[in-house]
Amino acid sequence: MGKKNKKIPTQPGTRPQFSDLIEKQAHLFLLTILFIALILRVIALLSLKESIYFDFLLWDERLYHNWALKIANGTFQSSSVYEMAPLPAYFMAFIYRLLSPDVIYIRIANIIFGVLTCLLIYLIGKEIANRTVGLLACFIASLYELFIFYSIVPLKTALSVFLFASACYFLVAITNRNSVIKALLLGIAIGLANNVRPNCGVLIPLIPLLMILLIYRGRSTLRVLSASLICYVAGLSIAMSPFIIRNHLMAGEFAPSASQSGFNLYMSNNLQYSYPLPFASTSPAEMGIHFTIEASRRAGKKLSSQEASSYWTREVIKTAFEQPSALIWKKCKSAARLFNWFEDGDHYQIGFLSNFVKFFKLPFFSFWLILPFGMAGMIINSFRSRKSLTLSAIFIVYASTLVLFFTNDRVRLPLLVILIPFCVMGINNLGSCIKRGELRGIPIYSAMVIAFFIIEFLPVSDTKDVTAHLNTYAIILDSKGLENEAIQYWEESSRLEKHFSPFANLALAEKYHKKGNIQKATYYLDKIADHSFAAAHKYRLLGDIMVGQRQIEKAIAAYEKSLHINSGQRRTRSKLAELYSRTDKQKASEEYDKLKYISSFYDLYGSKRKGRSP
Repeated sequence: MGKKNKKIPTQPGTRPQFSDLIEKQAHLFLLTILFIALILRVIALLSLKESIYFDFLLWDERLYHNWALKIANGTFQSSSVYEMAPLPAYFMAFIYRLLSPDVIYIRIANIIFGVLTCLLIYLIGKEIANRTVGLLACFIASLYELFIFYSIVPLKTALSVFLFASACYFLVAITNRNSVIKALLLGIAIGLANNVRPNCGVLIPLIPLLMILLIYRGRSTLRVLSASLICYVAGLSIAMSPFIIRNHLMAGEFAPSASQSGFNLYMSNNLQYSYPLPFASTSPAEMGIHFTIEASRRAGKKLSSQEASSYWTREVIKTAFEQPSALIWKKCKSAARLFNWFEDGDHYQIGFLSNFVKFFKLPFFSFWLILPFGMAGMIINSFRSRKSLTLSAIFIVYASTLVLFFTNDRVRLPLLVILIPFCVMGINNLGSCIKRGELRGIPIYSAMVIAFFIIEFLPVSDTKDVTAHLNTYAIILDSKGLENEAIQYWEESSRLEKHFSPFANLALAEKYHKKGNIQKATYYLDKIADHSFAAAHKYRLLGDIMVGQRQIEKAIAAYEKSLHINSGQRRTRSKLAELYSRTDKQKASEEYDKLKYISSFYDLYGSKRKGRSP
């Protein structure tokens, strides 16, 4: 028998190392950090409750809330492939059936997901380094501004980050005991993540390769590897098969994810338009329908949502062959935006919102600070261990989907699950170099940090464009009966003449039209260019004005122009058919037939929903 190691006594007058203290009291530190994370999120929720944002559901929030209500009460009907990732709607429906259809329970659930994400980041840091790195990473995550914010709003972001973090942890922990169980949970986590954030679907075939990299050490582990791969596939099947089977039964198509991937790909990669597109509504309830209608019009036959998605994918491929240099340049700018310091939100923008929710004025950790240290730490540590290399591969592949599609803060947020532990590791590497006197490593690490600081501040994002958020705030004010205040915010958006100013001009034109001030209404309509994404709505409202003035021919011309831009508008086509019924019965009949055809696309989706976007 070998001799037991004797504990070396601490010399008098010396103190235990700080890292040793952390290692010994790791669980106490972890519980303290998680408690801080919980308290901060509760305070943030209470602060948000004092603002007008709390009682108003924004675009995706409203869509998922209404969808969940239909699932909960058994009235959801659709014969199409899921338009959007379905898991959040079913999760919300479960909460509504279990408790009550109140969004506050979704906010509370997101707080739980947010705190659990901090725990998973600790576990990831512990796996790729040690407990000290894990605890510091957990602390940064608990105080990371966007992690806090997306834990208190009823979007699917908190759920998507939690599932992404779960998949990352189970992957790097797969070499520990119970690897087969972890492989099963890994398959479940990434399968569920695919039905929350479809970008994660690209990781599904990558993960088995990474499992081989992590597990295989020769014949002795071949059996473990085989069992792990089988369990991974089993977990994946458990998570994805209900949605795939439903899509096949209802639409007769094999669809492992939502049908809007082709639509999103086209929006991000076409060279003619920037988002939004003139022929599609910005309402998430109708956007997919309009894309399907437009694809059917161009193809000359009625397409299903999945066929339409494939059509738009082919359009992007066609663009890549016809104008490769222009598309490459556009993707280079997307890559620069991926690493940009500005946290650009499509629903909320944290800088704008902090004007009304003062809690977010506090100096929390932000992306601009974490990115340079995180990227430097990733580059340095990627080839020092297989686990670090595995996480780096996940980061690169997921990040590539953002460059291909969109880079806004919600879809970029899962990357912080990986960046934060590497940020701590990188700083720890630097400290070790200084401590050991290895001066060669200091300038290399410093150069990488400086390089990424420069990259993230390249002027590729319009950080001063708040027109979308001014419009949103105006819509919320208007919904609460504060019309005059809403008009002030729309007017500010209009004066800025930025990307989303046409929506403000349209809203102001509608307001003044209702007030009977036609001169001011037409003034704001004239500010909307014919190539604008709001052009279809411009001519629709112009047609309404002409009807009010009994200028039927001009009204018909305006409605026709609106439908030429966006042929999927049911109300506009109905108005046009009604006008034709007074002047030309044959054309009226044709328009009613077109209306019936257009409405069939809405019926396919079971869509009675209406939404309004900024």
